[in-house]
Amino acid sequence: MSIDKNLLKRLTLLYVEDDDTIRSELTDLLGNFFKKVFSSKDGKEGLRTFLENEDEINIILTDINMPVLNGIEMIRKIRGVNEKVPIIFATAYSDNEFLAEAIKLKVREYIVKPIDIRNLLSLMNEIASNLYQEFLLKQQQDELAKYKEILDSNNIVIKTDVHLNITYVNELFCQISGFQKDELLGKEFKYLKYPDVANDIYTNLYARVLNNKSWQGKLKNIKKDGTFYNTDAYVIPTLDDTGEMTGVISIQKDITEELNKKREIQLALMREKSDIYIRSKEGSLEQNLVINDLKNRLEATQLELDQAIKNLDKYIYSNEKYRLENKNLKTEIGLYKKNSNTSIAFKLSKESSDLRLEVKKLKEKLTSLEQNDEKRFVQLKINYEEKITELEEKIAELTEQLDSVQSDDVLLQKLEYWKDKAKEETQRLENLEKQIIAFADKNLLTKIFG
Repeated sequence: MSIDKNLLKRLTLLYVEDDDTIRSELTDLLGNFFKKVFSSKDGKEGLRTFLENEDEINIILTDINMPVLNGIEMIRKIRGVNEKVPIIFATAYSDNEFLAEAIKLKVREYIVKPIDIRNLLSLMNEIASNLYQEFLLKQQQDELAKYKEILDSNNIVIKTDVHLNITYVNELFCQISGFQKDELLGKEFKYLKYPDVANDIYTNLYARVLNNKSWQGKLKNIKKDGTFYNTDAYVIPTLDDTGEMTGVISIQKDITEELNKKREIQLALMREKSDIYIRSKEGSLEQNLVINDLKNRLEATQLELDQAIKNLDKYIYSNEKYRLENKNLKTEIGLYKKNSNTSIAFKLSKESSDLRLEVKKLKEKLTSLEQNDEKRFVQLKINYEEKITELEEKIAELTEQLDSVQSDDVLLQKLEYWKDKAKEETQRLENLEKQIIAFADKNLLTKIFG
């Protein structure tokens, strides 16, 4: 058998031998294979060394015939405190009485002196392999115990026999359900079903686990007080070494609080949607009134603007008429001056003077009209600009209100419509100014626009 040095290097050896030469040589040799080697010259020292380093020592190799305390007596005392540590006897004697005593003390192996090192290492390697397997098994058992502890502390655990009658429930199950353990032992797994749960769920569950298949889903279990709790359940069959079903184990997580929170969120969303709908209706009614008022004010402004345009057209027409009359008068005066004699000239001069007076009066009247129209136009312009500013502010305010009720598409469309109407009125005012610039006298434009 090959020697696995890595296995031996994990172990510590206690070697007890009264022969100094043999003990020294074998200790040095074994030190190359083991992690550590304790050596003792007799049973008394060997017992003391073991008791002081019990947690560290993994194997004992000892002689039997030793002074002070022999090997049998030393091992008997060691077995009083440790029944598992592997022991190998090395002796030059061989009799039935010794072998019977060795069996009673659970001695693992027996070798005869002089020691065959290869055989000794082979025996120790086998022991090391067994110890390592025991170590792995203990490690797995410790891990499984931890997993079971975690599982029991965070999940409901229910075990049944092959007929799905309950054989075990953990403490968390009792805390949540209100049942005591002895109240459920022997009850069928289906006993935990809440009355309003469909039988099909458990029919499907039973069918799967009885065919050595797992089942996963949500269960609604009854409490002792008649209320219920919801779980996310995982049910698997348990099998023996031959693959035969011995029962089932159910791991369940309580999700009642989680489901209640989801329901609360859904109800809150429904209430919020209802409130938004009511507010949107109220906002729609209020804003319809505002829009209707705004519409009426825009219509009144439109009428005033139309009247102002008519007055401006009359003013432009009168101004053009007086300008043409003045031009014709000047032309006639020039012709009279050119073609008449002195008396006629005097007459014309008098008529011209009268005409100048009339023209002066007309100019004064024209100036008065221009001033009056200028003042009226400027006032109208200021009024319309103020109204347009008010309308734009109102539109901005309505836009903010409409932004808070995003679901009312009709209201948004109406607002966009009145925005366009306001832009059209602004455009019409700009066109009016362009008409004034196109037809009005330069002096009048200077007075109006500066």
